[in-house]
Amino acid sequence: MIAIFKREMRSYFHNVIGFVFLSLLLLAAGAFCVVFNVVLGSTNFEDSLYYLQLALIVLVPLLTMRAMTEERRAHTDQLLYSLPLPLWKIVLGKYLAMVAMLAIGCAVIAVYPIILTMFGMGNLGTAYATLLAFFLLGAALIAFCMFLSSLTENQLVAMILCIVGILVIFLLDTFVTVFASAGAVVSFIALVVLALLAALGVYGLTKNVYFSSLVAILGVLPQVVIFLIDSSLYDGLLYRTVSVLSLFYRYTVFCSGIFDLTTIIYDASFAALFIFMTWLVMDKRRRA
Repeated sequence: MIAIFKREMRSYFHNVIGFVFLSLLLLAAGAFCVVFNVVLGSTNFEDSLYYLQLALIVLVPLLTMRAMTEERRAHTDQLLYSLPLPLWKIVLGKYLAMVAMLAIGCAVIAVYPIILTMFGMGNLGTAYATLLAFFLLGAALIAFCMFLSSLTENQLVAMILCIVGILVIFLLDTFVTVFASAGAVVSFIALVVLALLAALGVYGLTKNVYFSSLVAILGVLPQVVIFLIDSSLYDGLLYRTVSVLSLFYRYTVFCSGIFDLTTIIYDASFAALFIFMTWLVMDKRRRA
């Protein structure tokens, strides 16, 4: 795994992607800091970090678009499969290299709050807690985009998939807010559809009809029973569910100055899930 990690880190600095990623991340962080903390006079660095999440919509796909596609395009994936390493170590090595790139950027950004406090602005504790949340948000999105990258061998397609995927996650809160007061029936139908889509995704990964059918049954049947017993439980449930599951909504909690331990656990779990799904895709391809 360490060998894969070193190989990936070298590749980021032997081509322009690593330098472009870090340059754009630091440029965005510096621009938001100047606008909100200098021009607009905000005393909290969290305000800059709140808007810095927008940069991840483009920067994470830029970093991850070649994570898996490059191996397939250059036909070096078979060489990786033949290495005397478990496949999960290869996936984890690639993931940790991308997270390390994000960590380098965050380490530089960590200097900004210190500079601001020299002028009597902000609170270091809140600023660094929010920066930690930003790093975890980025790490979770990297795992998500790494999975999407593993589905194709075209880097452009991978980048488009990742941008669209992150935009869907980002805009989901806004979309669901429209239906926040739509009633129990809308929430019930939407959550049943989500359960069926999850089962369809499981089938796409495993091609196992029985397992995906079990996921569909476990996702739909309890909801039907609960709805028939007491439909009022579904009033506003869609909005509450999405708010709990949304990466970006949880990040805004940190930006408001609240340290939420459940967000750290959730981001780590989200990343672990998509690392596992990437392993499934690669394992399936190796066996093909």
